Amino acid sequence: MRFAKLLIALVVILLLSTNVYALDYEDKPDITAYIAGSNHFERGDEKTVMLVVYNPAEKKKVDYSDLSESMFFSNNENMFFTAYNVELELEGNDYIEIKTPPQKIPALSPFQPVNLQFQIKVSDDVKAGEYDLKLKVKFDRIGDLLSLDKFSSPTWVYYQKTVQGANETTTYQYKTFTQYYKIRYDTVEKTITIPIYIEKEAVKLEILKVKAENMQAKGKGKITVEVKNVGEKTGKNAYLVLVTPSEFEAKNTLQSLTTEQLKSLFGLLQMQLMQGKTQALTQSVPMLSLSTGTVFVGDLKLSQTVSATFTLKINTKEEGNYPFQIKAVYLDEYGNIVESDPVSFGVYIEPAPKFEILSVDSNVLVNVKGDVKLSIRCDRDVEGVSVALKTTPPLSALSSEYYLGDLKADEEKTAVFKVKASSEAKAVVYPAEIVFKYKVADEWVESDAIKIGIKVNPKIKFEIIGIPEIAAGGERIVSVTIKNTGKIAIREATARITIVDPFSSTDDTAYIGTLNPNESKEVSFKIKASKDATPKLYGLNLEVKYKDLEGEWAISEPVKMEIKVTPAKPPTTMFIVLAVLVMIAVGYAIKRRRR
Repeated sequence: MRFAKLLIALVVILLLSTNVYALDYEDKPDITAYIAGSNHFERGDEKTVMLVVYNPAEKKKVDYSDLSESMFFSNNENMFFTAYNVELELEGNDYIEIKTPPQKIPALSPFQPVNLQFQIKVSDDVKAGEYDLKLKVKFDRIGDLLSLDKFSSPTWVYYQKTVQGANETTTYQYKTFTQYYKIRYDTVEKTITIPIYIEKEAVKLEILKVKAENMQAKGKGKITVEVKNVGEKTGKNAYLVLVTPSEFEAKNTLQSLTTEQLKSLFGLLQMQLMQGKTQALTQSVPMLSLSTGTVFVGDLKLSQTVSATFTLKINTKEEGNYPFQIKAVYLDEYGNIVESDPVSFGVYIEPAPKFEILSVDSNVLVNVKGDVKLSIRCDRDVEGVSVALKTTPPLSALSSEYYLGDLKADEEKTAVFKVKASSEAKAVVYPAEIVFKYKVADEWVESDAIKIGIKVNPKIKFEIIGIPEIAAGGERIVSVTIKNTGKIAIREATARITIVDPFSSTDDTAYIGTLNPNESKEVSFKIKASKDATPKLYGLNLEVKYKDLEGEWAISEPVKMEIKVTPAKPPTTMFIVLAVLVMIAVGYAIKRRRR
């Protein structure tokens, strides 16, 4: 028994003292891997990740066990540093799913990286932080040269057959073997950690409340939006941007910013220009910090609630619900300009106030100015109402605007305008337009134009009643009655006749004074008819000069005053002689009767 143990010990000592020669080299092939580009992801991302697989082996030292190995590998030493049959499998976890199956690389030479694509899906409910993906790698590398046989003469070995055409033309190809070798490969398995980072959720807006004021069609109103940052990051120098439908215009709010806020805002614009992002970013928000519909809110922190009020001009005529969006533009923790996802909400637009013109009364005359009275009503309460009249020739508005003040729903009020019709005007109805202007939230709003008709009345006409008579060669005061057949009263009126042959006059005017509609007055003129005037009915033109309701002088159209000329009367001496002769005859007759 002791002898056996001694024999074993001697064998071990002999083996240990014997020189063992085997193939050895440095560096041996290895595999490293990393993500090309950013390894930062957001919740819900589904992206293709580029994984760079790399063999960092480099030739440092090769030890051969014998001359045959040295001669065999001397021209193929790159085989030592190549990884063969590389298999890679990327494994996820409960929150990160890898959708790409394992991938293979037949051979991976040193310093020749290979890009592999893996599809990754990040869960929506994953928490922010660092996560490790496991890349399981398996590959082979040369361990040793087991055997090597060389052929003294070439050996031809069948390699391939090719069939061509229907006649089955056969071609044989051969390769010549000069040596036969057998290599032992070592299999290596390893796991590479691929770190990825799930970013905190960027600024995310949640709408808590929307308040609309005076949002009426064709008007101006305000929208106050209260939002909360439900993301996980703080937006620095943030401001809220209202995205409106095309029928709306958001008013610029920069005038309400403080000096410090303006500095922050223009600093953001300057950084935007330095980054060269103005053109890309302003496609949706033109010139961000100078655009309309923006409200500066400063740093928007996690869970912070802010409100922003926007003033809008409403160009649509139609009522209904209209879509709006609000988003935040801010600087992230890296100083980049970022936009949050827009959040949509709806606002109901009420119909515009409906104004009605109940009646239009006009006492405007041709070539005379007068009043146009409008009876007006609205279907709702409106403040600070004024009415504007727009006319075109031959009408001209001497007073084109009338202030009504506050108007209650269904209340009737009257607006009065001074309008003049030119001498070319006809006694017809001419078109005009009425525009209402009213106050909404300290802003003036104009309604659509309403067409009306303004009647132009003919000039005042007068009627002459009575036909005076005058004997040829005679002179006398003749009187007629003049009647106002128009619709307005005249003041300080005078009548004047135009004297023509066979008449003459030393007093051709007569004072009338005030003459109301349908009122009559007598006027008198002193007229002389020439002795050779033909007895008949004559007509003289009579005009009335008067002051109208505005106190302006006007002259009526001529009206005919008829006058009848009778035959001339005998001279007075003839009547005296006849009277004496008659008396003598009567006296003579009485004297004879007494006898």
